[in-house]
Amino acid sequence: MKSSIASKSLWTMGTYAASAGIRFGSNIVLSRLLGPEILGVVVIAQAIRVGTELLTDLGMEQNVVHSEHGDEERFLNTVWTMQILRGLLMSLACAAATPLLARFYGIDSNILLAMSVVPLLNSLMSTSLFSVAKRLDVRTRNLFELVSETIGLVINITLAFTLQNVWAPILGILLSIAVRSSLTYLLPHPRHRLLLDRIHAPSIFHFSKWIMLSSLAFYAAVYVDRLFLGRVVPLAVLGVYGLAKAVADLPNTVAGRLAFQVVFPFVASSREGLAAGSAARRELGQARRNFLLLVLVGIATVMAWSDHAVILLYGRRYAAAGWMLCLLLVGGWIAVMSSLNEATVFGSGKPKNVGLANSTRFIVMATVLPTGFALLGLPGALLALPAAEFTRYLMLMQAQRQLGTTFLRQDGLMSLALLGLFGAWIALRLSLGLGVPWAALG
Repeated sequence: MKSSIASKSLWTMGTYAASAGIRFGSNIVLSRLLGPEILGVVVIAQAIRVGTELLTDLGMEQNVVHSEHGDEERFLNTVWTMQILRGLLMSLACAAATPLLARFYGIDSNILLAMSVVPLLNSLMSTSLFSVAKRLDVRTRNLFELVSETIGLVINITLAFTLQNVWAPILGILLSIAVRSSLTYLLPHPRHRLLLDRIHAPSIFHFSKWIMLSSLAFYAAVYVDRLFLGRVVPLAVLGVYGLAKAVADLPNTVAGRLAFQVVFPFVASSREGLAAGSAARRELGQARRNFLLLVLVGIATVMAWSDHAVILLYGRRYAAAGWMLCLLLVGGWIAVMSSLNEATVFGSGKPKNVGLANSTRFIVMATVLPTGFALLGLPGALLALPAAEFTRYLMLMQAQRQLGTTFLRQDGLMSLALLGLFGAWIALRLSLGLGVPWAALG
């Protein structure tokens, strides 16, 4: 375990680089074939879909990884049964809410009705992925995700070329999730059968209560911008924003993978903890530093050249995504550090602190988002993201201080390095007469 965290981190980042390439390719193709208005509808549909998944998140993977019974067949079958029941109930609830949501956002109710099947499709997956995570088998997990995303790319591009309407991405989402759930049964897993063990089921609920709060607050904070903007800006603007947000979320997505595939199980299984001077703390600190160095170079560079990058990749009708991306990546950097800290707190057995941090982030987001939009329009609304992420970071940092697991000095130095590199890129742009990436705001 001790000597493997660096190699596991490299596996996670390496496969995610390929995954990011797949996502970029998919986004580029969809943006060229489909208009911003269609992507705006997809943004709303996706936000509602993710909401249905997170509103009642029982943290099944975290339960398997954290529990001493996580390798037992009865425990895994209880997990499998509970996730199917939850998926079925959420799909029925989404279908019932479809008419109201369709009227609220002014989109075709058939689209939302189709998306209501997603929770059930997700719930049908095997518990094999949870067992892979518990074993810290990062190689298998990431190769699985890469294969799933590659198949999803083929599905989405094929549908976009053949249909070229809003049903292309919607059907692409449904088919990609169905394929992913099916593929999980190719991994080693116990014989699945419906079972609710009277000992394991209550323990899963007990551990999950704070995970449910954290997931609810996470969803509210991360997707409230899309849900709010879906009501106050045209669908075309929302589609452009959704494109910028998808790119800005990439660093935090890989941070999330690293956090919950490597950091969380590493901390959870470390008997000596992360006490000052411990070998586990040194090893985690080194892996964390190397990861943040790579991320800061990417974020600073994309921020500085976001306007040109967007036009080059997506075309001029998405040009406004350039300044949006520049601003969103500020929050993206803070979110990366927060995700690593969140996994450390989770691994230390304190999901309550994570739930409180995400709840506070939502409160800040819900307050700043409409206020900023009223005062400064869309740029003001976007300021809510870095403000909310910074609040979350402070809350998690306080929890880490109580646990003695902070990396505050490392985070501060890395943030200064990002600021310095970004400043150097801007100075180069100005010397070449290329202006600044946020010039369109003027």
